Amino acid sequence: MKQLKKWTALLCAVMMAMTMVVIPPVEMTYAETLAELNNKLAAANAKKAEYEAQIAALKNDDNFEGAMEKKKLLDRRNSILQEQINLVQEEVKVLTKQIEENEAEEARQYELFCKQVRQEEERGPISYWSVIFKATGFADLLSRMDFISEIMEYEQGLINSLRELRAQLTADKDELKVQEADLLVRQDELEKELAAADAIVAKYEDEIQGLKQLIAEEDRIADEASEDIKKYHQQNGGSDGGTQGVLSGLIWPTDCRYITSKFGPRNTGIPGASTNHKGVDIGAARKTNIFAAQAGKVIQSGWYGGYGYCVTIDHGSGVTTLYGHMYQSPYVRVGQSVSRGQVIGLCGSTGVSSGAHIHYELRLDGTPIDPITYLPGYILV
Repeated sequence: MKQLKKWTALLCAVMMAMTMVVIPPVEMTYAETLAELNNKLAAANAKKAEYEAQIAALKNDDNFEGAMEKKKLLDRRNSILQEQINLVQEEVKVLTKQIEENEAEEARQYELFCKQVRQEEERGPISYWSVIFKATGFADLLSRMDFISEIMEYEQGLINSLRELRAQLTADKDELKVQEADLLVRQDELEKELAAADAIVAKYEDEIQGLKQLIAEEDRIADEASEDIKKYHQQNGGSDGGTQGVLSGLIWPTDCRYITSKFGPRNTGIPGASTNHKGVDIGAARKTNIFAAQAGKVIQSGWYGGYGYCVTIDHGSGVTTLYGHMYQSPYVRVGQSVSRGQVIGLCGSTGVSSGAHIHYELRLDGTPIDPITYLPGYILV
């Protein structure tokens, strides 16, 4: 009989243990992601400081070459700053997701806790007191009390876990507010620096000599690009029977339809200042999307002299397109395949440029051709 009571008590204990809710420990699942983002931010800060030092060294250099070098450094510094902004935004996303998951976990744990309390109330005779009073002896009583103590400690631990979750949640929200405030400061700083960079080139447009130098620089850069693309086609084949099919499938590289400078000879009104524009300028707004005009493979991406941040895409059959003066580093990399209409970057004013626009070139076997034929509905301004 005593043996039966002993097994009954053990069965009660097992049943109580089986009703206990097991709560997994709370883990910072995004700790590694945040650490990685912070490392990238540190690297960006170091690069930004390097550019700032070079800019400071050029502070009193007012000649054309010095001004162009300063704008180039400002463009690159601003690209690093935009990268920092993007990283901060990514951190905000990570923290927001973590907060949402913590809130969901807190709600889940609270619901499980309430469920456990209800089960205790509904358990009837299988309660803490019934287990204790059914002890067969003093040793059995001590054993049962130890078991009850463990259950009570577990429940207290569950409550503490909920409290820790709430504290963690509050700390995450506070950190998120700090990140958002820092983001706003960075954005203001970026816009001021971009305006300063544009002004450097703009002042040369007010002077005949300065404008001539700007035009000469644009021509030099365009000629270099032509040679680069011609060499590429010599090595990778040129136009073929599919050329017209590729050209007919071209789309606008932006939502903007304003052409601010046409292809071919440009007369600025200044004697001797005419030049041969190897593309068209589209007056898109800063930070608006730039689309791949046709599917293809990226053969150039990144800083490209006076084109600033730029992308060149090979569409096959000898057709290539070029997108210059991007706001920051392009979204695509050399060797990457892109689809027609894919966003490859943002409109900006990097390189030899005095305001936001897209310099768009269309080339056949490396020779520039007028893109206007393939830009239906354009508005010349």
